[in-house]
Amino acid sequence: MDYRQEIFASENVVRDRIIVMEKGTIFFPSDFEDIVTPEAGRKMLSRMAKRGEIMRISRGIYCIPRSNEKLGLDCILPSTEDVAQRLAERDRVKIIPIGDHALNRLGLSSQIPANAVYITNGARKKISLSNGRNIIFRESNEQRLFEFDSELMMLVVSAMRSIGEGNLTDDIENKVREIVKKVPPDIYDHDIRLAPAWVRKKLEG
Repeated sequence: MDYRQEIFASENVVRDRIIVMEKGTIFFPSDFEDIVTPEAGRKMLSRMAKRGEIMRISRGIYCIPRSNEKLGLDCILPSTEDVAQRLAERDRVKIIPIGDHALNRLGLSSQIPANAVYITNGARKKISLSNGRNIIFRESNEQRLFEFDSELMMLVVSAMRSIGEGNLTDDIENKVREIVKKVPPDIYDHDIRLAPAWVRKKLEG
């Protein structure tokens, strides 16, 4: 088998693996390192995207697009949250939404920010998506922030910190108290100890 035949055979193996993926799956060239080199993987996925077989979300990030026949949409990109979580899985780091993104996730704000901002225990980076939005990871050395057992508690604390103690309204306080009631008591007891003192005071009334 010559070099061109080898490349063609490898690309077929990569394509066969992608074909069986669920719609909406996000993947990277590194997911195929058991088949091809990272450089060859990047070139293969780039060619597949140009042929319309897959979609390029950002540099080195691809997906199998979903569709919605009722709305007449053939290519629905994964959510920014899905992309961020998949990146975190790949890099084996933890991420926490902050600012308007955290508020939107909790339903405390209807505003959809242009940038989805997270703090992370990994490296600082910015990913520009094909839909014009950005994912921003900011480093944080506050290790306790990544020790929450409940994602909901983590979001609540992050949102309250983003708003600030002096800017919390009675309406928001009442809403977050209702939200944390969904957290199992034993997990709540663990996570509340990780929150700043003023957040604990607000949540526990």
